[in-house]
This record gives sequence, C-alpha cells and structure tokens, in this order.
Amino acid sequence: MKTAIKGFGRLVLWLGVFSVNIALGSWQQLGPQGASIKAMTNVPNYPDELYIAVGSFPTLILHTSNTGNTWVVLETIPDFITALAIAQDARTLYAGGKTKTVYKSTNAGATWQVCATLPEDAWLQQIAVNPENSSEVWAVAEVYYGNSVSLALYYSTNSGSTWTGRKADSASEASARFLTIDPKSPGKAFIGGSVKNRPKVFLTTNYGGTWEDKSLGLQGRCAYGLAISPTDSLRLICATDTGIYYSSNLGNSWTRCLIGPAYSVAFASSPPYYAYAGGENLVYRSSDYGYSWRADTTTFIGTNTRLLAINPNSPLELYAGNSYGIFYTTNGGYNWTYKTPNLKNLDISFINFFPSDTLFAGAWGYGILFTTDAGLNWNRWGKLFPGSGWVKDIARNPRHPDTLVCVTGFDSRLHLTIDQGDSWVTHNIANFFEPNGVLYHPIGPDTLYVWGGKRDSITGPTRLAIFRSTDRGQTWTNLLLREEGTCIGFITSSKAETLIAFGKSGNSPALFRSTDRGTNWTNLTSGIIGAPVTDLKPLPNQNLIWFCTTPSGVFKSENGCLSWISLGLPNATCVLPDTLSSNRLWVGTDTQGVFYTTNNGIFWDRDTLGISGRKVSFLYRHPAKLSAVYVNPLGYSLAGKNCIGIEENHKPETEIYRLSADGSRLIVTPTVITRSAKVLIPQGTTRLLLYDPTGRLLRELPTETSEIGNRNSEFGILIWHRPKELPPGVYILAAQKKREWKITKIVVSY
Repeated sequence: MKTAIKGFGRLVLWLGVFSVNIALGSWQQLGPQGASIKAMTNVPNYPDELYIAVGSFPTLILHTSNTGNTWVVLETIPDFITALAIAQDARTLYAGGKTKTVYKSTNAGATWQVCATLPEDAWLQQIAVNPENSSEVWAVAEVYYGNSVSLALYYSTNSGSTWTGRKADSASEASARFLTIDPKSPGKAFIGGSVKNRPKVFLTTNYGGTWEDKSLGLQGRCAYGLAISPTDSLRLICATDTGIYYSSNLGNSWTRCLIGPAYSVAFASSPPYYAYAGGENLVYRSSDYGYSWRADTTTFIGTNTRLLAINPNSPLELYAGNSYGIFYTTNGGYNWTYKTPNLKNLDISFINFFPSDTLFAGAWGYGILFTTDAGLNWNRWGKLFPGSGWVKDIARNPRHPDTLVCVTGFDSRLHLTIDQGDSWVTHNIANFFEPNGVLYHPIGPDTLYVWGGKRDSITGPTRLAIFRSTDRGQTWTNLLLREEGTCIGFITSSKAETLIAFGKSGNSPALFRSTDRGTNWTNLTSGIIGAPVTDLKPLPNQNLIWFCTTPSGVFKSENGCLSWISLGLPNATCVLPDTLSSNRLWVGTDTQGVFYTTNNGIFWDRDTLGISGRKVSFLYRHPAKLSAVYVNPLGYSLAGKNCIGIEENHKPETEIYRLSADGSRLIVTPTVITRSAKVLIPQGTTRLLLYDPTGRLLRELPTETSEIGNRNSEFGILIWHRPKELPPGVYILAAQKKREWKITKIVVSY
C-alpha cells in the first residue's frame, strides 16, 4: 500500500450524455508472461509428459505430451491446488490444496472428482503415491486450530477414499513443505518444513503413530525438501534456506555441503544416481550421492525452484518448476529450455508507477519487471541481487528519479540503487524484521519508512512494526511496535505530518493513526470486524470518507476513520472507490473475484468478465489515466480495464457538459453508420482514434480532412469509410488536440 493514489474517474463520452465506467465491459489480461507452478508431476514410463498446476483460485491443470512444446488445459479445479501426484498406471492422478478436499482423476486428468474431504481444516501441501502399492496414497498438510498450526501426515490405503491423519508438531507459526516416503519400508516417511521459524524434519516408521525429530544440526528458517538415496536408505540430503545438508545416519547428524538457499532436492532412480537441488536462478548437481555439488546451469531463471522431476530411465533428463515456469534439460542441467513462455500465470507481489508512464511490477520468484505501454510488453528491470526474486515493494526517491529502494521477503534489509538497478547496496533494517512495504517521505529525499512484522528472537512471534530512517536507510528507529501481528499497509499525508498504519494486532484488526509524525498513535478500529485489515483507501480528494476491507467485509467511515459501518461482502481483500461518488466502489475478494456497488453496498454485482482468477490481492488506479484500473487475480498475472485505450477527460461533469453544449465536440453523421460517415473534427486535431466500449484501442484513423468548410470554422470535415472487417456494434471515437480530447459514441450497423 502506497501513499494514497488520487482519483478514480469515469470516462464521460458525450453524444448527449454517455458514461463509461469500470463496471462496463470485460477485463483484459495484460501479462507479464510466465507461470508460477504450484504443483507438478511427471508420468511413469512417459518421459515427454508432464502435469502442472498453475493459478490460485481456481487452479488450472495443464498437460504436455511433447516436453512442454505445447500445453493443454485439462481441468479447472475450484480450489487453490498445491499438491499433485500420479500413480504407476499413468492414468490415476490426485490433487489437493487449501480446502481440505482431495480430488482424483482416473482418465489421465481429463475429468476430476472429489474423492474425500478431510475432517480437519487442512491445507494439503504435497501428495505421494507409493510406486510399489498404488492403493497407498500419502499427503502432508498444515492443520489449523484457532491460532495453532500443526504439521500432519495423512495416508490412505484405499486409493484415496478414506484418510487417517497424524500430527507431528504444532506452533503459532508452522508450515509444511515436503513429504518423502520410502516405498521399500512400509509406514516410513519424512515430513518437514518450518516450526517457529526454524527448519524441521520429522521421521515416522509407523504411519505417523510416533515421530522422531531429525532437525538437530539444520540451520536457517525452513526445510524445503528431503531425498533418500536409492542405494542406501540411511543416506539423506536436505534443502534449507541456508544450504544443502548431508546425513549418512538417517538424520541423526547433518553436515552442510553447500552454502546458499536450496528449495528442493531429488535423486535419480537409475545409475549413476545423480542428485539435483533447486536454488536461486540455478540448479545444482551432485555425482557423489549428495556430498558435493556444482552448478553448470545456463539459461535458467527462477529463484525458488521447489519442484524437480527426473526421468526414471535417464538421470540427465529432468524438469524443474518454479515461480517463473517450467524448464527442461537433457544434459543434467548444463542447458535448459524454457517451456512456459506464452502463459500468463505469474504471482504479482506489487505494482507501482515511476513516473506515471512506466509501470513496475514484482513477479514472485522472478524479479522486478517494467512496462512502458500500460502492460502489453514487459522487460526485466535492473540486475539481480540476493533476494531479487522476493521483492515485496519498491519506492522511488521523489527528488532523484534514478534512486530506488526495495524490500524483499528474503532478508531484513533495504536494497538501494542510484543507477536504475545497475548496482545495489544494502542496509540492515532490524534483526528478525520481515518487511511488507517501503515508502519515501513525500517531500524528504533522505527519509524512508518500512513496515511489516518484527520478531524479538528468531523463534518468537511476529509483531506489528514500522521503522523510519532519516539517513537514506543506513540506520533505523522504531516508530510503532505492537503485539503479535503484522503491518500490511502504510499511508502518509502530503507532508507526512499524518501517518496511518493497518494490518493485524493480536487477534484484532489494526488501524492506527499518528498526527505528530509517529510519536503518538490512536486506535481507529471502532466498528471494524475481522482481522487483518487488508486494504485502506480514501475517497479521492476527500479527508473524511474512507473505505477498508477485512475477511468480514467492506467498511466505510464518513468521519475521517473515527468510526466505521459495514457495507457487507465478506472475504473482501481490497477496495477501490470511485472518484466522484462515495456510493460507488469496487472490491476484490478472496475466492469470488471483483464486485462493485453503485448504492453504498445495498446491492453488490460481480464484475469478473475476462478475469480467470478469483483470488484478488489488489486493485489500483493509474495515477495519470484515472479511468485505467489494474487488478491482480493471484496466479494470473495482471488484468486491467481502460489500460490500453482512452485517457479520461480530467474535467468535472459540468465542465465537460459545457464543452459539449457549445459545439466544440466531435460530430458524426449519420447517427447509425452502415458504409461511411461525415466526421466534423476540431481544427488542429493530431490524432483520431477508434476504441471499443471498454476503451481498448482498435485502430488510428487519418486526420487529413477531405473537405474544409468555412475558413473561420473551428472544424474540418473528414469522410470516413467503415472498414469491411469492423463488425456492427457501439464504438468510441476520440480526437486529440494538444492535451485535450474530444470524444463521441458511434453506432455501426449492417
């Protein structure tokens, strides 16, 4: 959340009075291109085939039969799928995710059915089918009970029809990341991840009846993967965020063999039993069962390669999946081919505009991207640095355009560049700080703010925190530190006299305001239900009317945030008010896409035409083109309305009407066009553009007038011949004269 972006207006088109706003027409998917792979499985005995899960809610199941040269969407599952596995028959697949539901396909993914619903509130993270016994299916999950999260093992002995669950450990913060079964030893499995911000590995030899903690000696915050040597079941390798670890005694002790983040490990099942590990923009290989590693990787991108699939019959042939897509190699990782260049399924962490004609976006697991054409074409911005694939927010110095800063989910540091990303320096913010955003003081180039969560120790709970630096990020002071929770967003007034922070504090919503630059803070949550506060925006150019969202709904304040009333719509995630009316606003939700209301929440209508994803994380308005709006359907890159098209006329309706009434507007005759029309355009018009009703540019028309009327007239006359390929419908014609636009509606018929 940045400093409040002013204004979201309507595009007012006058032939009489004709209004186009965001609620009309469909959304346009903009990119950037790539695919965040949520789950992946190769196919036994069919090395050219691969299944992947992309998107968020819903999730798409894609299949390739030619090593990723082409992809086919097999199914759309109404869930956030994070686990995918296949049986030895190559036709039976299992999938699971956030809704404690297990899905099954018996026809190679063509159709899917619900085969079981787990009794607990479980989020399945990985599924495995025993290759020696296809009726035995395993899963690892995070199980939620109030504020407690447990790592749990589930198993089925009847092909997924019923499941038994066994918990390994629990804490206020825990995450499940891997499941490794030993098919040669019934009941034996490893599960692991993170508990209290520490890596954890657990072993069971009796289907989860009892557990042994095998974490001693592992460093870092999370264990991401574990593999068992195919030649010696006592030999293990484990991937953590601090490196790759080797054990020769079933995890009783560990030796770090490689320093650097690793997010997956796997052994080839055929000689010479190479081992592979996914890291930051590379894949490591070991030829001595995981004791030493090297990286010959070229043409490989993606900072969290958590998925590896090795051809059982060819140890040099494998797929690697990460948040940028699928990569394929036939020579052990020396050369890679990118296999998902045409998908638009990235996870976008933020967008920002520097200046107003350049849009920056963070692609999770890839890095910082930018576009100068509103989102049609994208390029990587800046050079890589540690954590560049985990950038959460970026800010530009208001007085020095080449100076930008960013914060990442990788470390507790501020990253700064003074040369447009060609080089970077870093400054520590605070120990155990997990940033969510960064912002420059609106008029002070040396002052910065960061916000997020702060731990008192590596295993302590995360607390809501805001820090300020007055020396360009070199040193920091704490402005706000509250009980367990996190700060999600931060807003300043135009001179930063007033500061507003929102998020979660304890089990309650957090909304704090300071009017003395952060010395004292006031709680402003009266009337707000649900936690956390996920978004907060004012009605543009207003000081009193504000909107916010929580999982319990949308809330409105008409007295400067002192008290709030509910507008309904549960599971709200973000809000965008209209520029002119406080009764009209658009809201993103967790699983239902975008809604809008024109009557202050009495009725809500869905506005999801053109958006594939239904889990919406943000809604933003272009700061210069106020009719252009960007939405992030998580897992489906960016979508937008009016982003590729007409700029809004930045005048109030009364002024627009006056211009229309005195004749200085476009005039088209006849009203309904079949073959040709006479267009009266203002003298000095430099561009004449034709758009569809959603504001998408169709073509540019010539501006040379074929007839000139009275030389004292303000108009030239253009005879326009309708192109044969232009179908019947309602269109928008816009004439640009210097910085002004004259706009009208035309109707094309047979």
